Amino acid sequence: MTSTMNWKDLFTEAFAENGFENDEIAKIYRIEMDVRAYFDFGGIVPENLKLQNIEKDGKEIRYFWESCTTHARCPFCGEESSVPAKDYYTKPIQDIPRDMLTVYHIVRFQKFHCENNDCECDKFNERFIEFTEEDARKTIRFKEYCIDRSLGFSCNGAQNELRREGAVISNDTIMRYVKAEAVKEIESNLTSDNVKIMLIDDINLRKGDKSTGCTVLMDGETHKMLLIIKGITKEAAKRVLERFPSVENLSRDRASAYSSAGDDCGKTQSADRFHLIKNAQQAVEEAISEVLPVRIYIRDGDGWVSTESDNEENEMPIFFVPEHIVEERVALAGLTPSKAQKYRNTLKMLELDSKGMKTANIAQEMNITIKDVRALRSTAVSTLQKVDDKIAAKVAAQNSGGIKTVSGEGVRPSNESIVEPYRDTVIELWNSGESHRAIHPVLQSLGYTGSCNAIYQFVLKLQKEVPDEIRQTQTRTVKKN
Repeated sequence: MTSTMNWKDLFTEAFAENGFENDEIAKIYRIEMDVRAYFDFGGIVPENLKLQNIEKDGKEIRYFWESCTTHARCPFCGEESSVPAKDYYTKPIQDIPRDMLTVYHIVRFQKFHCENNDCECDKFNERFIEFTEEDARKTIRFKEYCIDRSLGFSCNGAQNELRREGAVISNDTIMRYVKAEAVKEIESNLTSDNVKIMLIDDINLRKGDKSTGCTVLMDGETHKMLLIIKGITKEAAKRVLERFPSVENLSRDRASAYSSAGDDCGKTQSADRFHLIKNAQQAVEEAISEVLPVRIYIRDGDGWVSTESDNEENEMPIFFVPEHIVEERVALAGLTPSKAQKYRNTLKMLELDSKGMKTANIAQEMNITIKDVRALRSTAVSTLQKVDDKIAAKVAAQNSGGIKTVSGEGVRPSNESIVEPYRDTVIELWNSGESHRAIHPVLQSLGYTGSCNAIYQFVLKLQKEVPDEIRQTQTRTVKKN
């Protein structure tokens, strides 16, 4: 068994051997304790606590403190009392470990009588809230130390590290500290009135599992995390935005839920940097895929060489359908929103699959589950065939009964359309690769007052009436460069 060393006994014995009297030893010892308390725990342990003794063994080091408080405030009624009860309450309070030893402060608190006759409490313990919380067995700074360690590792990792340092702590206790601190931080954030720019995005707690989706909100100026809430719906985002009336600008991704929530709350919105770059990159990729030849040649001396292998059997085609063509086919087929989304996901899955991506990577890229990717792959042929059949049926109906509008109105020639005055502009922009949605604002700048759909109907009629003048709608397959 490891023997316990008692500071007071060792101190007294050493000074007695050197000829000091008991009164002198007592005075020097008091000075020694005050100086040690100041240098070791100044600003940590309250001044009203006086260090009395130190004990140490192979596992622990214990500091014994006594209170010299002359008055205390009743925690129940708030009345200040100066009537001690001549009674004490002693408890150990764990502090940050030192020299691989567990550190305890054995504190003897005084008890006071409440001088308020109307108070239900007759006797109460004094409290030092800057040192330790009520009924707590750890110092404030030790709790903060545990939280800091957990943020660097994890609660389980922090437990292992702290135990190696000598602390007596469990990962469950550390987790409680972290959650309690998080609650305080959230309460503080919810009452903040100086957030001007809000950043909002979604995240899945489990990769690929939409049911674990959460909304993340940050202060755009300080980049401080404000909240993480469960759900990625418009209602969830709106409830949070309403708690921050000071927000003027909302930076978001392309999610319609966040866009609608921002509109309802009257926030000025902008796309975040990541999605601006992603949109630009996607637009460039689509444009390149539409206009670049399958085989590209570069100058080599007096001749030209291909950037691809001459072995056609080794060339792997990349499946790609430009976005505006996808939307045209969705409109032509008259797909419902759910079927249209499945069609878009199928095309995207085939594109990523043709690039050699694995199922798990496709799921991550599309933000869906692996199970959904497999379902899209198993029904891809039937999904594409059904869309082709719907388009073929509509074309057949048009051929038999004349050109009809998307809305099902009767046949009218293109020269009676509201778009006819802008015929040359429409043909030029359409043949250059622009969609009817892109053409619409151009015509508006020229005085056009019709709808975007009228332009699309006009193009359909031109494709039937003057097929040589206007590009036909079609998908395209390109090969890897």
